Amino acid sequence: MDKLPKEVTTTVLLAVYRAGNMTMSEIQQQTKFSTITVLNHVNALIKSELLVENRQNVFPKRRIIRATIEGARIASLLNVADRVSFSAPELIDIGAKAGRVAAYQEELAAMRKVNVTKDYLIAELLLKGIAGLSGGLAVLAKGLPADMVDKREAIQVWSTNLEGHYSEGMKRLGSSDYNGAVGQVSKALSEFNGLADSFKPLVKIFKELKLDELANYVEFLSPKGIQKE
Repeated sequence: MDKLPKEVTTTVLLAVYRAGNMTMSEIQQQTKFSTITVLNHVNALIKSELLVENRQNVFPKRRIIRATIEGARIASLLNVADRVSFSAPELIDIGAKAGRVAAYQEELAAMRKVNVTKDYLIAELLLKGIAGLSGGLAVLAKGLPADMVDKREAIQVWSTNLEGHYSEGMKRLGSSDYNGAVGQVSKALSEFNGLADSFKPLVKIFKELKLDELANYVEFLSPKGIQKE
């Protein structure tokens, strides 16, 4: 059975989110709270538009409870924090690194379009994108559940490889070899794009565990071939 936090509201929201939908009696049985406690907190979550109910008019009349879109988003973040080893600052860092990865991809595409190969600032920005991607993978590896040791080690290897390309690129940049610096970015990207199939099972596992925010983050870090359009 999945563990549930002690806070009543969080427990109720997570229980419903993980189940998909639940009756009031199922919530009470799952959380072990009293009937009146469940009633009060479900009503409060409905009022806050984090849960929504569907009342059945046929016998036995039941209230079917499910999470709203916003409720599912919040519950997904709670679910990540509850099931993996990320600290709150690391969860925030995930979002920050994802933003840097997006900037890296956009700038690389722009550079290829205009064929800018000797601009120091662009080369530096692209290399920082590689560093951001390496760091993002390192954070991901650190926070994976304990039963994913093999995947943690594999992701850490990818992070280390990207870090190596970044370090070599910075050496080239320091010697004004802009083509060589950008070449390291292209090499890193080429190697990383070949890992698309390795990310797909990880995304599937996280989605099955309802770790949607983490699945989305992995999809964002993944080679473009499996990212959401």
